[in-house]
Amino acid sequence: MNITSDQSDSEGTSLSTQSRHRPADGRHQGYTLIELLIVVAVIGVLASIAIPAYQQSVMRGNRSVAQAGLMDLANRQEQFYLNNKTYTADMANLGYPAGLVFTSSGSSALALNNNQTPVGSTSGERVYFLLINSASATAYSLSAVPQLTQANDAECGTLALTNLGARTESGSATATDCW
Repeated sequence: MNITSDQSDSEGTSLSTQSRHRPADGRHQGYTLIELLIVVAVIGVLASIAIPAYQQSVMRGNRSVAQAGLMDLANRQEQFYLNNKTYTADMANLGYPAGLVFTSSGSSALALNNNQTPVGSTSGERVYFLLINSASATAYSLSAVPQLTQANDAECGTLALTNLGARTESGSATATDCW
C-alpha cells in the first residue's frame, strides 16, 4: 500500500502533520493577532470595572470590624465604670491582652485584623487600630483608625464613639452611612 503525506494508514491515523493544521482550502486554522487583542481588551475592561468594585466591597465589609470593635470597647468601658465608678484610659485594664496593647499618638491602642481578633501593632493583617482617645471619671471617647489598605477608605475614614453613644466619621460619607 502506497501512502501519501495526506492519507491515513490502515488504523485511520493521519500521517501528515500538515494536513491536521491546514484545511482543504489551504488556510491556516487558529486565532489572528487582532482576535487575541480584542480578547485582551475585553478582559482589561472587565478587570477595570470589577477590581475597584471588589476593593470597595472589601472596605465596606471591613468597616464592620471597626463598628464591632468600638462597641466591644464601649461595653468594656461601661463594665469597668460599674466596677470602679470611673472610665479608664488603658486598654489593659479592660481585659485586652497586655502584650498586644500599645500606645499610638499618646492613646492606649489595640490593632484588629479582619476577623476582629487582636494582632500586633505592626502586623500585616491589621485593619483598624482601636484607640481610647480620652477617658475621665464621667466620659470617654473612642476611635477606630483604618490601617494599611483600609486607610484608602475615603468614605468613612476614622470612626468614633463616645460614652453618650455619639457616632462620627472623618470621611466624605455621613455617620449614618458608615454606622
